[in-house]
Amino acid sequence: MATPAQLVATVSEATGVPLATMIDIDRKLVDAKLRTKGGRGLHAARMTALDAARLLTAVLASPQANMAAEAVKRYAETQPDKSRSSDKLYEAAKLDDLAALSARHSFVNALTALLASLASGSLAKLTANTTGGQVPHFEVFAFTQATRGRIRLSGLPNGRTAAVEYAPGGLAPKRDRAGDLEQSRRVTERTIISIAKLLAKED
Repeated sequence: MATPAQLVATVSEATGVPLATMIDIDRKLVDAKLRTKGGRGLHAARMTALDAARLLTAVLASPQANMAAEAVKRYAETQPDKSRSSDKLYEAAKLDDLAALSARHSFVNALTALLASLASGSLAKLTANTTGGQVPHFEVFAFTQATRGRIRLSGLPNGRTAAVEYAPGGLAPKRDRAGDLEQSRRVTERTIISIAKLLAKED
């Protein structure tokens, strides 16, 4: 299992966010009790898929490190916007661990399930049996001020795809802030696979 330092370094390298910024974001999550905490060296905390999902959500959804915890909390309160999502949400992808998510799951729940699936679940089995090095495509997208995100899976066997959008309370997003400037951030399978490989490593 990964240590906090390994997870922070992996996300920094995959996303291009400077390591110093990633360390600051991680500290903010620890302070807010949103990351598993432990000692140093052999006693260092072991990172879970939830820890990784929260760190990546913070990177995507917070414009500054000091807003990392607030961003994670916002996205933990989202639900699928069914009017903008695939029919039956992730069931179309035919991946048991993602399809098992409740109808009212959050963006953070889904990102956790995606990472866990790719580390040791149905996506791990799928990619292990894929010939020619072809892997599914993932897109994880979030706004930094408004609360709206999307997770999209494509390149699955038989052309299967799934796309789920998230908003507060599962409703279409409303303007919930002052000001007109908005940013969105996105990562692909490059980042998701890097994190999942780290989580899958044995001690």
